[in-house]
Parts: sequence; structure tokens; C-alpha cells
Amino acid sequence: MLAAAEAAVAAMRAVPEVILPFPGGIVRSGSKVGSKYKGLIASTNDAYCPTLKGQTKTALSSEVAAVLEIVIDGLTADAVRAATRAGIAAACARGAANGVLRISAGNYGGKLGKFHFHLREVMA
Repeated sequence: MLAAAEAAVAAMRAVPEVILPFPGGIVRSGSKVGSKYKGLIASTNDAYCPTLKGQTKTALSSEVAAVLEIVIDGLTADAVRAATRAGIAAACARGAANGVLRISAGNYGGKLGKFHFHLREVMA
């Protein structure tokens, strides 16, 4: 799975006008906007954290052992779409043999800006 995520990062970094703001381009576990701690703008999305499966309501199936997230910042919506397409294509090319079970996208209810990128539309 990590190899597929690394392939996605390499493909996304080749797209002009986008950056992947986290070290190595990959974030472990899923994130969410907000936290129970004042001043913390993001936190672990417990529903998408495999190590919390037995302690909280999970959105993960039993075979999911890890969740990796790639955050894309772009100058334009078209650049973000292009990076998303490139990353998904690269991950899918490496994914099946590397343990990728599914690819999804976070939708934060508009809390991160006015743009929403729906994978079915982006990949159409």
C-alpha cells in the first residue's frame, strides 16, 4: 500500500501548480477538520483510523490495516483535478499488488474552502 501511495505522490508532484504539504506527501490515518482541543484545527478521523477500530465506531472493513492520506494544495481547481487524476492512476497501477483496497476522498462540508472535488466527476 505504501508503494502505491508513493507512486501517487510522485505522479502528483509532476503536476504544475500543486504541492503536497506534508513530509513525503503522505499522512498516516485519515484526518478531520476540528478537534476537541482548543486551537487544534485538525485531528485524526477516528472512523478512519485502523488502530481505533475496537474503541470507536469505524467506517473501515475488517481487512483494512492502514489508511494513508494525500493532501493536495493547488493554485487552481484544474491543477488539483489533474493531480488527483494522476495520483489515482498511479496508485491503481501499483495498488492491487500492493494491498490497496479502495480509494476515497474526504468531503469536509465546506470547512476547508469553497471547492469540492468529487472523484467520479474528476475521473470521468
